[in-house]
Amino acid sequence: MFLINKILKRRRKNADLETYIFIDVSNIRAACLKTCGFQVDFAKLAQYFQTKYPKLRKMSYYEGLAKGDGGKVKILEELKEAGYSIKTLERKAYIKDAVKRSFVCKKCGHKNIVTVLPRTRVLKSNVDVYLASEMLEVAFRARKDRHIIVVSCDGDYAEAVRIAMKNPRIKITMMVTPYVKDFGKNTLSTRLKELNREFSERYKLFNIEDIKDKISIKNEDDPESASSRVGNASPVP
Repeated sequence: MFLINKILKRRRKNADLETYIFIDVSNIRAACLKTCGFQVDFAKLAQYFQTKYPKLRKMSYYEGLAKGDGGKVKILEELKEAGYSIKTLERKAYIKDAVKRSFVCKKCGHKNIVTVLPRTRVLKSNVDVYLASEMLEVAFRARKDRHIIVVSCDGDYAEAVRIAMKNPRIKITMMVTPYVKDFGKNTLSTRLKELNREFSERYKLFNIEDIKDKISIKNEDDPESASSRVGNASPVP
């Protein structure tokens, strides 16, 4: 009972703090679909945050866009009206080399090389750098207790979180998918989990699946209006 009361007290305290939210859209969208089997409606997610955190100061929505993707303009305008500060970067293409493995035939001794993954054209925007830099600025400028929520499962944010926590006024919540043992479905980085050992009082992981019913796209919803498209890689001939 004591532990439950302690957790509830900490949650109430976080809700009373100035709150800043940073969303790695492509990462959490793909993670929720892969691990939890649902699509995030980002307009509903905005409503959730606005209701949950009365001292919400800013919700930043980070997404990489393909050059000339005019179809996203209307979606982003809707999300801006929902309360987001829209942060976009252009996706740039690069070629990811094929992954190959070699093995030696036990019968003839001939060395064979097989392609495990094909050569791929990948679109990348590096929004993680953009997000991390702005999150750190919010952390460094804090002169009183401040709550930061990062919505992503990407372990690349671990070091930025560690640096932000040097300010003792900062509390950080990572909104993530749950850890699952199935390697093919797990999207939560162990680097984010391990931070609990360093900052148990001011850092926590929040399972986004716990609010699935409040933020997911239903069958009757329009996926386009919720910015739900997934995928940024295609095979290269």
